[in-house]
Amino acid sequence: MKTLFPVIATTALLSIAAPVFAHATDDVAPTTLTITVSNIQAMSGSLQIGVYHSESGWVAGEAVNGAMVTVDDVNESVTIHGLEPGEYGLKMYHDVDGDGAMSTNLMGVPLEPFAFSNNAMGRFGPASWDDAMFTVSTGENSHAINLH
Repeated sequence: MKTLFPVIATTALLSIAAPVFAHATDDVAPTTLTITVSNIQAMSGSLQIGVYHSESGWVAGEAVNGAMVTVDDVNESVTIHGLEPGEYGLKMYHDVDGDGAMSTNLMGVPLEPFAFSNNAMGRFGPASWDDAMFTVSTGENSHAINLH
């Protein structure tokens, strides 16, 4: 029996290990997204966060922005600058062992905590874009996520 869990490990989660950063231009009102992550169990490693701007990017694992946050508290926050207003989704995992990759078992099931925006959950794979998508408006925005 085949499983979709390897898709989680390779497409949905590992693709966010190398963040890409965007910068606002002077003629655009500053837009920020502050992401607060709760339910962090291990005070080690880092949070790897990918920011996606479309359903096709979400499915392909093509982040338009991202962040890496060193973990030293049960709650961590990071602010992403320079996003354009629109629809976004977040994928993240806690790289507890600090090896730069999502640890999985032999079937591809994640062994490290992970989460999606809106605290969405998938069935046998990542959460859907429709469940994870939220709107970023011009100005300051915030989004809270609990690790699973």
